[in-house]
Amino acid sequence: MKIVIVSAVSGLEGRRALVTGASRGIGKSIALDLAAAGCDVVGVARSPDALAAVGSEVESLGRRFLPVELDVASAGDIPAAIDRAWDWRGGIDVLVNVAGLIVRSAPLEVTPAEWDLTFSVNVRGTYFVTQEVGGRMLANGGGSIVTVTSLAGERVTRASVSYQASKAALIQVTRALAVHWAPTVRVNAVAPGYVRTDLNAAWLADEENGGYVLGKTPLGRVGLPEDVAGAVRFLASPASSYVTGQNLRVDGGWSAQ
Repeated sequence: MKIVIVSAVSGLEGRRALVTGASRGIGKSIALDLAAAGCDVVGVARSPDALAAVGSEVESLGRRFLPVELDVASAGDIPAAIDRAWDWRGGIDVLVNVAGLIVRSAPLEVTPAEWDLTFSVNVRGTYFVTQEVGGRMLANGGGSIVTVTSLAGERVTRASVSYQASKAALIQVTRALAVHWAPTVRVNAVAPGYVRTDLNAAWLADEENGGYVLGKTPLGRVGLPEDVAGAVRFLASPASSYVTGQNLRVDGGWSAQ
């Protein structure tokens, strides 16, 4: 899928952004969108080859890119990775937490290992990346943090129970940190509905699943990664300077019903 990015004056020119899960899907779209808005980008993911490809696209937009190989589930590796990212350009102005996973198990089939894996990436990994970056932002005088949650964190969908629970936890973490870290660091979240990526293309291609999603979505289409990227850019930028502690739903109207 070709990603089309519309560049505009955003107030992000010259800022430094770190994006986890930057190697594909929503994370890649966000990394490229922030680069188009004027940010130098630190891309964090597990695949060095995929990060290199994203880096080439960021640099083609005239911005700098630093690849950082990290599995956010390995909490012990996070401090050194964030040290490297922070030192690269002398700080981070924007953190976007995208890294996450879903294990598609029915409620009676979820195993303790699957539950722990989901929470280790989606909640624990996200929290400790945020802790490392947020602490530095507080000491440095400011910053904006945006976490990608999910419609499934507030509405029951066909996502697995473990995934829904993990995203609900992230929404509350967002609210709590926004209060604790105000007014220096703003902390918000973006909650996508169903967004078409390589990871869920086969699931959405199933006629019954696709019909379920379209039937719940007033705008009548599945979301695209760039739909999420635009919302993240708003929350990252000075345009949202009076916004913190919010979970902005990007769901085609699903939650309005």
